[in-house]
Amino acid sequence: MATETLVPGFTNKRLWIVLGALALAVMLANLETSIIATALPTITGQFNAFESFAWVGTAYIVTSAISTPLLGKLSDLYGRRLIFQSTMAVFLVGSILCGASQSMGQLIAARAFQGMGGGGIQALAFAILGDILPPRERGRYMGYFTLAFVGSAILGPLVGGLIIDHASWPWIFYINVPFVILVGGVCHFALRLPFKRRKAKLDFMGAGLLSLTIASLMIGLEEGRHGWTQQHVLILFVIALLGLGAFIKVEQRAEEPMIPLRLFSNDVVRTCALLGMCAGVVTYGAGGFLSLYFQDSLLVSPTESGLRTLPQMLGVTLATFGIGRIIAKTGKYKIFPIVGSVLSFCGLIGVAQITGTTPYLFLVIPMILMGFGTASIFTTTSIASQNAVDFSDLGVATATVMFFRSLGGSFGLAIFGTVLNSTIRSEIPKQITIDPDKASSIIRSPQQIATLPLASKQAVIDSLALGVSRIYWLCAATMVIGLLLAIILREQPLRLRAGLSDAMEKNEPATA
Repeated sequence: MATETLVPGFTNKRLWIVLGALALAVMLANLETSIIATALPTITGQFNAFESFAWVGTAYIVTSAISTPLLGKLSDLYGRRLIFQSTMAVFLVGSILCGASQSMGQLIAARAFQGMGGGGIQALAFAILGDILPPRERGRYMGYFTLAFVGSAILGPLVGGLIIDHASWPWIFYINVPFVILVGGVCHFALRLPFKRRKAKLDFMGAGLLSLTIASLMIGLEEGRHGWTQQHVLILFVIALLGLGAFIKVEQRAEEPMIPLRLFSNDVVRTCALLGMCAGVVTYGAGGFLSLYFQDSLLVSPTESGLRTLPQMLGVTLATFGIGRIIAKTGKYKIFPIVGSVLSFCGLIGVAQITGTTPYLFLVIPMILMGFGTASIFTTTSIASQNAVDFSDLGVATATVMFFRSLGGSFGLAIFGTVLNSTIRSEIPKQITIDPDKASSIIRSPQQIATLPLASKQAVIDSLALGVSRIYWLCAATMVIGLLLAIILREQPLRLRAGLSDAMEKNEPATA
């Protein structure tokens, strides 16, 4: 890249050092949404807590979603480096607590703490990318971030499987420690961005109401798997609805709102947020369930389960590097989420055909299409949304789009967990004599499933396959909505200068 397009003082060598560190941070944070997938059958078997399967993922994504807009806004006010380093510290402590957990309850709590750092890392890394690169050139480099972002979600099951087979599950979390320290050190010395600190009153009320709303909604969705009309579930939904109403009123009056409502008057940002939410449902909501299917229905090892998801990685790689370079060359982006939505839909329909005896080769092409499609959407929405706002809103706009992605993953995990558990409770008793409420108790690790009596083993295999099939049918329906959003996404000319360079011309910043 020509140095005149970079922020003053940012050489190409320094750029690559920073981008490498940020991509590694994004990979680590996002890996935690998927690396747990292949380990969960072992963990839930050890703690005898299959009913809490979805909560281990949901806890991370919920707190990630809550922290994302808050940290994005703080970075606009106080500088990216300080807030980014703080989120890395939270993520580091959370990883250590997860590995030291002695019960499912402790693990879920530690995952919630870890998620507060993970969400901020992803949002701030993309915001920093917007600081130092112009939107037109960003496509060339966005591929590395999208590859780390989406690729880690797909490679996570493989990495988790290798750790489970050759070590023990706490190392799924301990492995983060040296890499987080490395990233923190690089960013401390190399990530010195010019920044003008603004005096503003933090929107604590908005932050509290947003947290209350998201937490109530997600817990309600998760608890709803036991019955949607239960009193405590209805109370949680009412709290979420009232919290949302109060949040909107507070944001209308706040000096520095957590999520400026004016962002949603920008049709590009609004469409990108909703489109990313649909892709989040598919990538983060359903991703782990395919690994569960490979292990508990096809009875393969955790490592083999991870290897079987690699075709999705091929699709992601093709999309991230190919599409990013085409956008940089042409300055056009609208066609790619349309194509991505169509291909993803086709792949999801293919995977939805699975049964307990589906040949693996039947799933290869659908998985490639899924990976290509969702990566196309993630790459395009990141570029388009950042290009559509002023520099002063870059952090919060990036965080808002990321927030909706995480929200989609939270919705997906909660709803799909309910679908899977409901299927298990209804289908297993059709084949063997067992209390529906105790049906999930016979589902533990793949090794334990393999030792079940033939009738019980077949009941588990068939019910899990049917549950996962239903999940992917719901994902396909979600992607139809994504296609409609992609069609109405408005295309804007991509700017040729980095956002921070433009801001420096208007108001000389201080280094932060």
